[in-house]
Amino acid sequence: MSSKRFLNWCFFLLIVASGCSSGSSETALPKTVDYNFHIRPIFSDRCFKCHGPDASKRKATLRLDTEQGLYAALKDNPNAHVIVPGDPGLSEVYNRISSADTSVLMPPPSSNLKLSEREIALVKKWISQGAEYKKHWAFVAPATPEVPKSGNDWVNNEIDEFVLAKLEERI
Repeated sequence: MSSKRFLNWCFFLLIVASGCSSGSSETALPKTVDYNFHIRPIFSDRCFKCHGPDASKRKATLRLDTEQGLYAALKDNPNAHVIVPGDPGLSEVYNRISSADTSVLMPPPSSNLKLSEREIALVKKWISQGAEYKKHWAFVAPATPEVPKSGNDWVNNEIDEFVLAKLEERI
């Protein structure tokens, strides 16, 4: 292994190790919150049991698993909406998951499910960024991503560009 390659790996391992040991990288939010990567897993784990595809278990006729359901007006209050893209304060989902009032908190305390502060912050940031809904990844045709350009001299190929971009996002 060349000395340059060895130093690159040492640098890489140092960055990864420092990212894993500090709590800040775990709580840091991504620059862009993606529905499929960040939000759908939260909704799937905590919300779809009562607000998902199973009509027999659905509560309040509210669906969070479809685009129409996410942007719909509430049945009991047509002036309020489940999600208002760009405005978490007007989005009932955000108001419910961040509420201190246990009578409106979602998921309800009796479900023994709870969103972490990071998950609540992710939902808020996603709504603030426009709350873009995406189909499930399995139904989206693959596309070649744009290769990030760092200009760093230790980058040797496109894979290095992606690794460096992800590392810089975490730091």
